[in-house]
Amino acid sequence: MTDYDCWHAEHNAVTVADILGHLAANAASAQAVVAGAIRRAPAERHCSCGSALSSALITDRAAIPEATRRKLGLLVDKYLD
Repeated sequence: MTDYDCWHAEHNAVTVADILGHLAANAASAQAVVAGAIRRAPAERHCSCGSALSSALITDRAAIPEATRRKLGLLVDKYLD
């Protein structure tokens, strides 16, 4: 959307407010999609997706900053201990 004004002579210039408006709308859409997916997810899993990160984290545990561990804890704590 933001590149449209650089080649289309009849289109108004895109402003920072336009960009921020689109970013906010996209963030709201993404939040709605995630919330909808969570509501529709089954209560019990019968697949291995719940442990998909178990072999993906190869970083030396000592090299992971504490702030990063706290930030990602909900997703990775069970694999880092």
